[in-house]
Amino acid sequence: MKRFVFAFFAFWVSCASPSQQPAQNEAKVANEQDSLVTMSDVELQNAGIQLVHPEIRDIYTQVKLNGQIDVPPQNLISISSPVGGFLKYTHLLPGDHVKKGEVIAELQDMQYIQMQQDYLAAKARLTYLQQELNRQQTLSENQATSQKNYQQILSEYQAQQIQFHALAAKLRLIGIQPDSLTPDKLRSTIQLRSPINGYVTSVNVNIGKYVMPTDVLFQLVDPRDIHAAMTVFQEDIDLFKPGIRGKVYLPNQPGKFYDVEVVLITRNVDSNRAGLLHCHFLQDASGLLPGMYVSGNFTLGHERDVAVPDHAVVHYQGKDYVFVAHDNHTFVLTPVRTGKADSGWIALPDANPEEWLRLQVAAGNAFAILGKMKNKIED
Repeated sequence: MKRFVFAFFAFWVSCASPSQQPAQNEAKVANEQDSLVTMSDVELQNAGIQLVHPEIRDIYTQVKLNGQIDVPPQNLISISSPVGGFLKYTHLLPGDHVKKGEVIAELQDMQYIQMQQDYLAAKARLTYLQQELNRQQTLSENQATSQKNYQQILSEYQAQQIQFHALAAKLRLIGIQPDSLTPDKLRSTIQLRSPINGYVTSVNVNIGKYVMPTDVLFQLVDPRDIHAAMTVFQEDIDLFKPGIRGKVYLPNQPGKFYDVEVVLITRNVDSNRAGLLHCHFLQDASGLLPGMYVSGNFTLGHERDVAVPDHAVVHYQGKDYVFVAHDNHTFVLTPVRTGKADSGWIALPDANPEEWLRLQVAAGNAFAILGKMKNKIED
């Protein structure tokens, strides 16, 4: 890039040249004169303009995403009853904390009594068949009865064993321990217990309602393994890799950040042409709950370039410019190609560091200089 001291010098030489210069040179002189702006001390002070040196900076690429707090499927629990029944008792309300093993509901139905009755009857029948099998075996060994009778009793015993163990499994499924069951301890109720330590997110039943096995009575969530599910549009998905870190925050708490790390990236996009990033928290996030909406900033990499404060760049006639200081009061409008911006600085990828680091540019309110230049051109 040309040195702007030379450009400024060329302008004054052009102004001093004879009037018989070609017409195109006169146009060039006029354009160069338009790009020069002189500001007084008062104007500089009122506009808040400062002179700063460009710097070599690491400009990080950052992407802002939105999403929500989510939990993996194993931490979101739907509570149903394995058999139908009338809801006799529950104390749950949305937001309640529950402990693993805590009784959260009681159901009542006559079929529970019938299941226990069938089990005890099967147990008694199995005991009888066991004794009969032993008797037939003894008789068979002494050739006091036919082998056919022994085989018939053995078949009945094996079938009864299957029925007995099946009924025992059904009782365990509804929370009744068959080993402790006796004829005088039949129950008409069963209890539903919480399988996790967590919180109640929804209650879908009321006392007295008959529920089916397909009905979801309660929704529970274990928030210990929450993650941030961030939406990323298809053009940015390839920029993300597992291990990339970011900071997420609640929209109503923009100053409180939570560090996260990308652990999983979806390999498909939805109808909105967006995918999901699954991010684990690197610190305590107990203040966040599933379903909360969050925003996040993610750092994807960096480049080392000459950079100027972003308020030093002005956009004029479809291009980007900075005002390079020739001295403390004179500025030259200089075209630049801008790159990525980060933390209030913007990269100038084409800038030669050896030249630009020795220059000063107008910052703080460069638009004030641009406004004066426009007024001069109009005059």
